[in-house]
Amino acid sequence: MQLEFGRGRRLWNTVGLCALLLLSSVGARAEEAALQQYLRARLESLEVFKSLRIDGVELAAKALLPQVYEAAQFQPLWTNPRQVDELLRAIEDMRLDGLDPEDYHLERLNRLRGELQAAPDAVGTLDLDLLMTDALVRVAYHAHYGKVDPEQLDDTWNLRKEWQGKRGADAVLDLLRSPSLHAAIESLKPQPPMYRKLRDALAQYRAYEAAGGWEMIPAGPTPDLGESDPRIPAVRRRLAISEDLPKNLDNGDQAFDEPLRLALERFQARHALASGKLDAKTIFSMNLPPKVWIDQLRVNLERARWILPVNDPTFVVVNIAAFEIYFVKDGKREWNQAVQVGREFAKTPLFRDEIQYFVLNPSWTVPPSMLAETFLPQAQKDPKYLRERGLRVYDRNGREVAPESVNWRKYQAQNLPYRLTQSPGAENALGAIKFMFPNQYYVYLHDTPNQAGFDERTRTTSGGCIRVKDPLRLAEYLVAGSRWTRAAIDAQVKSGKTETVYLTKPVPVYLLYWTAEVTQDGVLRFHSDVYDRDRSVLAALNEAPRSPSKSRRGAPGP
Repeated sequence: MQLEFGRGRRLWNTVGLCALLLLSSVGARAEEAALQQYLRARLESLEVFKSLRIDGVELAAKALLPQVYEAAQFQPLWTNPRQVDELLRAIEDMRLDGLDPEDYHLERLNRLRGELQAAPDAVGTLDLDLLMTDALVRVAYHAHYGKVDPEQLDDTWNLRKEWQGKRGADAVLDLLRSPSLHAAIESLKPQPPMYRKLRDALAQYRAYEAAGGWEMIPAGPTPDLGESDPRIPAVRRRLAISEDLPKNLDNGDQAFDEPLRLALERFQARHALASGKLDAKTIFSMNLPPKVWIDQLRVNLERARWILPVNDPTFVVVNIAAFEIYFVKDGKREWNQAVQVGREFAKTPLFRDEIQYFVLNPSWTVPPSMLAETFLPQAQKDPKYLRERGLRVYDRNGREVAPESVNWRKYQAQNLPYRLTQSPGAENALGAIKFMFPNQYYVYLHDTPNQAGFDERTRTTSGGCIRVKDPLRLAEYLVAGSRWTRAAIDAQVKSGKTETVYLTKPVPVYLLYWTAEVTQDGVLRFHSDVYDRDRSVLAALNEAPRSPSKSRRGAPGP
């Protein structure tokens, strides 16, 4: 929204106005009016030129600052020293959330405040007022939405986090009127326990780093339980630092004993590693410095700010990085299970949608991406490939044709006049059920005949869809209370007949990516960054803040 100050708009010459203030001998009221005009002129300049620098800093809230001060009748906003103290403390505390206080002008604010306390200057005080308001706007925005705009990193992202309460200038002024500005800013941050525990973990790993971290453990053969190994004392020291091993067991003993194995399993559970063995992957993970885990926690705190709290009381969420699916009812996790997700060249996208129905004994039509990448090239080599995979070929009129009768070499995926379909059955790629939330990516949840894939720790095996272990259990949750009991579902599957079951109310589904999370029982877990998504988030966290995309505006924000 653009502000209009009337047709008689006039931009004051700052130097001339300062001279007026210094030379004028009029009373305090006249000086106050002159300062008010100075503040108005600065904001009119910002509105017209879209740029205003104070002490070398480009103000970020270019559209919002004029609105805020107009609503305040161009009066200074930071006349209460306690409020200034609370703002500075809130900025310092952004570090606890993995953010950089210097993004909010902390050093400059402290320095300018000290200089003005030592040598008061009316114009300098107004400039500091503007800089503090700009800092407040950015702090509030980042506390609620996060610093990084996910839409600028991933064009599949469609989650819209809403701002609660008043917007724009009214929201900023409400913050300033709050009994405690620091508490008001803290309340803008995600309140769910997961966020707080990730924040606590960040503080803990920073403490590890400040204490010097841990020593490197040399590579070597994997010892069996009861064997001695000269590296074991170092392993004990490492696990004692991270509180996986009680301090009294850090005794220099070289034996790989049962208490050490249990401590190792605690460490491995936190890092999604195979349990009980001091193998090469475990040693590699133990040797990573605290900075690696600090960065991973910062990235996932930012992801938490993008979406938490989830306002849907009942929903399904897939954590792609953890290869897990959860069903949450009334805010409580009721069920979780393993999933297989897209391979590196067919990454499962991140977005929110709603499950509208599921299909029992579904047929499968090959999606465009898999047609181009796998099935058409194989058919061009040998048309019998399609028949061997149980695929039937239909032309545009719905007539079935023999795979061998088609000259596959003359087509590309985008102009192929045939669809490839697999009938329901034990070998169908979708198994016994598929859960539909129609979307442009042809991605959905489904069963799979490839049950062995769930035994792998890195389950990037699909063409982009999410393969669910024990998917009929999920169906039970989605239709609980209806005629579709588990017995009815099982009977329909056994019949081999296709049946579409519509949900009484669509259930939201979130396809997300967390490489650090907190489990239902409060355990911190790290996951491998299988899609290399952390790197871009961390880079954006470490660089100067960017302007948000249009869809994130409407709240107090730059």
